[in-house]
Amino acid sequence: MEPNLKKKIAALSSVLWSGVLTLLKLIVGVSTGSLGILSEALHSALDLLAALGTLFAVRIAAKPADADHPYGHGKIENLMALAETLLLLATAGWVIREACLRLMSEDPAALHVDISLWAFIIIIISLVVDINRSAMLRRVARETNSAALEADAAHFTSDIWSSGAVLVGITGAALAGQVTPGTGLHWLLQRADTFSSLVVACIILHICKTLGQSAINNLMDRTDAATSATLSQAMAEHMPTYPLRHLRIRQVGNTSYVEMTVGMPRDMHVDTAHEIADAIESLVSRVLPGSETLVHMQPENAPAEETPEMKVRRIALTHRLGVHSLRLLHTEQGFVVFADLELPPEAALDSWGVAVQAFRSEVCRHLGADFTFVHIEPSVRTLPDTHLKLPEDWENQVRHTMVTLGAPLPTAIRTFSSGQRRVCFVCIPAEGSLRVDESHERLSTLNTRLAALLPPVAKIVVVYE
Repeated sequence: MEPNLKKKIAALSSVLWSGVLTLLKLIVGVSTGSLGILSEALHSALDLLAALGTLFAVRIAAKPADADHPYGHGKIENLMALAETLLLLATAGWVIREACLRLMSEDPAALHVDISLWAFIIIIISLVVDINRSAMLRRVARETNSAALEADAAHFTSDIWSSGAVLVGITGAALAGQVTPGTGLHWLLQRADTFSSLVVACIILHICKTLGQSAINNLMDRTDAATSATLSQAMAEHMPTYPLRHLRIRQVGNTSYVEMTVGMPRDMHVDTAHEIADAIESLVSRVLPGSETLVHMQPENAPAEETPEMKVRRIALTHRLGVHSLRLLHTEQGFVVFADLELPPEAALDSWGVAVQAFRSEVCRHLGADFTFVHIEPSVRTLPDTHLKLPEDWENQVRHTMVTLGAPLPTAIRTFSSGQRRVCFVCIPAEGSLRVDESHERLSTLNTRLAALLPPVAKIVVVYE
């Protein structure tokens, strides 16, 4: 069911039950003179007004964003929750005032309550209704992230406790006639109904504090620290190369609006940056379903927290050198850096001698290395020639061999030819939980075992999808 429809049905149900309970409690309260039941009737009457307000708020909040309200109309629910809080405060004030007047009165009639069976029936019905109603509202509020329904659920949870207190109060008042007048127990039971109304007022005040704080925090766009921490952690785990520099989250109704600033290399192409922003928005949607995200790209120089490995690779790029198989060794003889440098295969070593020596000098200076050794390799590797014909059932052979090895079934197999050279890429499902070194070892092992079991018609390369 659509979230806004769920909220409307829940709010309408709350209105109907509030109206029925208010009428019944008012009739019994007036007929018995019970302050506890009258306070419950007034509480329910304000709940009826609050439920009507919630129904109105839910209808307004469901309206889409427009030019005057670009973030939608969800804040109306927080305003209604605040209005309900003020109504409850007024209720608690009236109940406390009336209870104090009865307790201070010297007229015995002020404490007299005519308890009938209907009083107990109405309170028990109210308890059953409020238990079911609060559970329903809380469930829908949680599913739709509705502040107004959450406020209603809190109201009816308080009704459960207050109805219980009133039940104890009218029970005490009913038992007062069975106890000898003038005793301490008679004094207590005679005032049990009034004391129960004070308990109701205290419960209402506690609910007011909780609801008021929540409504004000939402209206003031207070950020939930736990949500921000969860999102920041998700970015650090899944997007470590794009550091999160700034994050703001605001809640409007059941929609989270996320604004974030992310660090990007300053020479990145705008199309690539857009693709990365889409990936970040997708990540945020998984953490905060139904959210809307705005990503601001901030161009950055090399990060201040550069690791030694990153420094070596940056230095190599500065001198137009490729680098791989980097090793950093702390030995008894000093700090040693060893790297495989990639040069154009057709280049003469003399023409690159100065660049290689400059690379070694900068590595020593930036990393504080005592020794720097390099191994020269060609930057472009060619595939070996093959004079064997590619089998017609080649892909089936590859799949069958993967099954034989107990490896993941390939999602794609693509073979490319260039003259007598061929390379076959075998794509398998990604394993995001693996570390880089673990995934490298797994793919290398699969490469070796596949090549040993298949005819030598192509270079086998196993890659993640």
